[in-house]
Amino acid sequence: MDEIYAGVDLGGTKIACGLAGADGKLIADRAISTESHEGPNAVIQRIAGLVNALARETGRRPAAVGIGVPGLADVNRGVTRFLPNLPTQWRDVPVRELLTPQVGCDVFLLNDARAATLGELAFGHGRGVKDMIFYTLGTGIGGGVVIDGKLRLGPLGAAGEFGHVTILPDGPLCGCGSRGCLETLASGPALSGEGVRLLRSGQAPKLFELTQGDASKVTPKVLAEAAVAGDAAVLEAVRRAGYYLGIGVANVISTVASRARCVRRRRG
Repeated sequence: MDEIYAGVDLGGTKIACGLAGADGKLIADRAISTESHEGPNAVIQRIAGLVNALARETGRRPAAVGIGVPGLADVNRGVTRFLPNLPTQWRDVPVRELLTPQVGCDVFLLNDARAATLGELAFGHGRGVKDMIFYTLGTGIGGGVVIDGKLRLGPLGAAGEFGHVTILPDGPLCGCGSRGCLETLASGPALSGEGVRLLRSGQAPKLFELTQGDASKVTPKVLAEAAVAGDAAVLEAVRRAGYYLGIGVANVISTVASRARCVRRRRG
């Protein structure tokens, strides 16, 4: 029987786990709440419990566990370095060392956006592609870089932090400490924040109608509905975010294309 593997997505609110073969075909999956406030050790135990539960359910144990983490990790040592959206930020947590004996197999860590890039490279639109950039848009903006058919992590595993490319030097303050990062201009919270401003300033009547004036109900999805319904100011906000995103993407394409040429010349 072919080996199977466990893929885990560690998020701030939920942990998702799937068992799959080397061909990427899903065998079983389940999600549970993270309960991140309980701290790293408790969350790691929850991951182990989830993996083991799926193994019992399918009658097959994974040959390895791969975990996508929301931040930076030392992929060689299996240690989290900085997960900004989890309590304690998981600085230098030896996840591999703690989890391996609980699941009985090798454990590997990778930034979640880089893991998604690797998945796209192996099973999605990246199949057969030499060079690729992959963007993740959500609470933050991240991604991954593929050059010459390989996922490139950089010396610190941070290659692909596209959300922290500076777009407006004098723009809003970012959580990373810089100003005008793409993440402050085109992420989900950035869009929602601008929507709340328009709602409260009376410039978005359709948005007011859709949310019944409740700012807590403003989301990018609702903003899109308001824009389609005729809110000109909301449409302009969405277009502006897209414009900033386009600048960021164009800059990354130029950088990656130049780097790819250098790699191929050296191999030449």
